Order: sequence, then C-alpha cells, then structure tokens
Amino acid sequence: MYLIPPNETQIAYVKNEDFYQPLHRLEEDVTQLMEWLTKQPHLPNITDRKWLAHFITGCKYNLQRSKQVIDSYFVARAEFPEFFGSFTREQLKEATKQGSVCLFPKLTPEGNRIFCTTTRQSSDDEKYDVMLFCQVSIAILDLQLKVEPMYGNIILYDLKHIRLAQFMAFTPTLTKNLLKCCIDSFPLRVKTVHYINPPKFMSRLITFFKLFVSNKIRDRIFVHDSLEDLYQYIPKDVLPDIYGGSGGNLEKYEEDMLELLMANKEWLEARPKADLSKRPEHTKTDGLDMNGTFKQLQID
Repeated sequence: MYLIPPNETQIAYVKNEDFYQPLHRLEEDVTQLMEWLTKQPHLPNITDRKWLAHFITGCKYNLQRSKQVIDSYFVARAEFPEFFGSFTREQLKEATKQGSVCLFPKLTPEGNRIFCTTTRQSSDDEKYDVMLFCQVSIAILDLQLKVEPMYGNIILYDLKHIRLAQFMAFTPTLTKNLLKCCIDSFPLRVKTVHYINPPKFMSRLITFFKLFVSNKIRDRIFVHDSLEDLYQYIPKDVLPDIYGGSGGNLEKYEEDMLELLMANKEWLEARPKADLSKRPEHTKTDGLDMNGTFKQLQID
C-alpha cells in the first residue's frame, strides 16, 4: 500500500480537533450504525466495522450525519450506475495519455490527503473519456475510504494542458451528478481546492464549478499563478518533484494508484448499492435544476 498512514504528530493534531472522539466511543457508534442499517430495508447490511469507523470519522463523529451520508452513499450508486462501471488496465493506461487522477502518498501536517488531477498535452480530443475519468475518481475515493479514515482532503487540479474540449465535456448535468456522488455521498471533508497552471478561460471554469458547491467550499477555492503561492497551503515535502517538492515522483504515484485500482478490481465491481424499490417514501430536493448542456454558457 503506497499511502503512508498518519504519524504521531499528525494523529495528535487530529485528536486536538473539537469533534474528536476516543476509540471506545467510536466503537459504540459503529455498533449503533450497524444496528441502524439492519432496520433500513433499502440499504445493504454492512458488517465491516473498520469501513464504518472510517465513515463516521469523515462525518466528524456525528452519528446522525453519518446516517444521512451513508444513505446518500448507497442511493447514489443505484441512481447513477454509470459512475460505478468497470474498467480495465488497458483503459486506464490509455486514459493517462490525456491526464490522471491519484492520491499523494504523504499526508499534510494536519493529516489531510491530497487528491490530485493532472492534464497532459494532447491534440486528440476524441480519446478523452470523461465518464472513465468520473468512474476512476469515485473509485479512488472508495479505496481511500476502505483503507484509511477520511480526516480531510485537499483537492489539487493541475490545468496546464487542459483544453476547452475537455472542459466542455463536463456538461451541467454530468457535473451535478458527479458532485452528488462525491461531495454529497462520501464522508468527504474538503479542506481546500487549488488550481495551478490556470488556462485563459479559468474565470469561466471557476464560475461554472461554483454553481454546484456550497458557499463553504466556494470560500476555500484558490487559483495559483505560481507554485510559490501554492506552498503557503501545501508543504513542499508533500508535493512531487514536478511541483518543486521533495515528496517523490508523480508518475510513480500514478503507477501505484493504477496498481491499487487493479488489485481491488473485484471489490470495486462488487460495491453494494441501495434497493430503490424498498426505499421508504420520502423526497429530497437539491434546489438545482442544471439539466442540459453548455448551449447558454459563453466561453471566452
């Protein structure tokens, strides 16, 4: 496993958070969550205590919040099956020619994990598989949740080689549903979002992204014109050498991430989902009506 677990200093930082609960309290909450799941006719019966503990940790040890997010987690898998499809090693290898998604092995001093998306120079927009990108992104979050508590994630987008065609592939409907499967359906604590090597149409990209996220996340979005500015938020020893850091080689991170995905291929393909036919009658509105395409979105 290439993800380095938290050291004593990072664990001590987490323990100083106001919401932190000791291990015995966490175990009690896991038992309660398991009992609650057995009473939900539409949800799978989960007995993996470690996985449930990671889920509760990501929800700041709030049991009620954990129930809400875990319901969304399994319901999203039934509502949007296209985001949870299977993929092969060959597909992933081909996709890396356009860009990649990976986790950085080292945590920040605060115990946060870096989730990084990169773009690569290419002139073949035909081969950009936006749905595969979405599937891999969610699969990586699933693997992170499986192996470690989700104390917090920092999102890093390297847009050096992004092309307008790639941006346009993220229609409003796709983006809305993707974020629903990620931000709303994972115990994901987004600490900050960082864009580096911004393109000329960056302002339009940011405006578009902000349509789908909460005010809290909007206030945590930063665009960096230089790496020196990025270092104020992410230490250099966490970053790979391509970003002036000493944390290792980005291509090695990507290879390790691919191997982790392939080693867990059967587990990923068997991810459980809700049975919507048994779901209790209730409705939820998200206040967003973003169906459609980019026809009315102007890009400079």
